[in-house]
Amino acid sequence: MGFLDRYLSGDRERVWAELRALGLIERGHAQYDDARAVAAETMRRVRGNVEMVRTRLIDAGYELVAQGRAHVPPAADASAQLDAFERKHGSLPLSLRAFYEFVGTVNFMQSANQLVQWHKREDAPEPVAEVSYAGEYDPLVVQSLHHEDAEWDDRRRKHAWYLAPDECHKANYSGGMNYHVLLPDNGADFRIYGICNEEDRFGDWFVDYLRETFRGGGFRGGIAIDEDEVVGRELPDLAFTRQLAVGLEEIGDERNA
Repeated sequence: MGFLDRYLSGDRERVWAELRALGLIERGHAQYDDARAVAAETMRRVRGNVEMVRTRLIDAGYELVAQGRAHVPPAADASAQLDAFERKHGSLPLSLRAFYEFVGTVNFMQSANQLVQWHKREDAPEPVAEVSYAGEYDPLVVQSLHHEDAEWDDRRRKHAWYLAPDECHKANYSGGMNYHVLLPDNGADFRIYGICNEEDRFGDWFVDYLRETFRGGGFRGGIAIDEDEVVGRELPDLAFTRQLAVGLEEIGDERNA
């Protein structure tokens, strides 16, 4: 059974793990077409989830920082634009290319006019509604790649292309280094460069980040440090985000309710 058939049958997380283990997977690779089909199917699911979450956020009174650009679908010639980008700047990971081909760009950041930061909630005389501070839990943002935002990384010998503000800047706090993708990258997927991780600056795999983000209703959640002092992430513990997540299409393996 090929990767796509296994993905469709529900073996989604293991399929992506095996695709990453293939390493370089350029055109002409024996499993390139199958891997690209998995990426396409994954991002079709992401597209449906993005559209549903955007509608639910607006209906719930969540103020998006730029409602008209909260989801910008891909242009009709997106594939040709991506081909031109890769010829000039090098390969994109299959997962990110498929995101731009099937989803477009997303910005679920919360308006600063509505967002109530934690120190203000601490001083509030009454409990603050969850919708007023959900934007502190790393709302999904994936922006287009612009050459002027790319910085050379001497250590990795690649360009770091800006993808999105990090979880701190999204909530109007200073601190992080923002989310990047290192290019060129011929892999099936990539680890986001810049997610808070003091050990190596790399965080979630992109597909894993999307999977967990939709399990959080469009919000990846905050930083968590376990008993061994390993930095990780945890989903938001909010009734608001749990309701947003109801009925979204699963990007990873099905979970028991």
